[in-house]
Amino acid sequence: MTSPRLSAALVGTHPELRDLGGVGITIGKTFTFEAAHRLNGLPDGHKCGRRHGHSYQVTVELTSDELDGPGFVTDFGDLAPFAAYLSEHFDHRDLNEVLTVEPTSEHLALHLARWFLDNVQPGIPGRLVAVTVSETSKTWARCTVGNAT
Repeated sequence: MTSPRLSAALVGTHPELRDLGGVGITIGKTFTFEAAHRLNGLPDGHKCGRRHGHSYQVTVELTSDELDGPGFVTDFGDLAPFAAYLSEHFDHRDLNEVLTVEPTSEHLALHLARWFLDNVQPGIPGRLVAVTVSETSKTWARCTVGNAT
């Protein structure tokens, strides 16, 4: 992945930044919600085929080659609509009733990235790079956006 370049005015005379060949700033914010689901089509006895719950963590990553206002990629407060969407539609819900696809972390990451791009991205200066969904502290799925692979 290539990093976006920070403006010359921002990099200034700092040789440690100029010599990097392009610097980008990436930020992230993690949101949490509690939800249940079950996965259909699994072999008999598979534990994920039974209804179970998770303490989900959803992390959005944003990048920019320019800093806005006092020096932000994006003001974290501008992500409030995303937090509200998660709270209203996913928190303490059965994801089988919320999503129209199997409620895997992969599908959820893709759904949330699309929602963010349609509903939050147009109003903020930073560019969405990825949405990561974790069901546990050891498992996650990431949907990368654009050329951020």
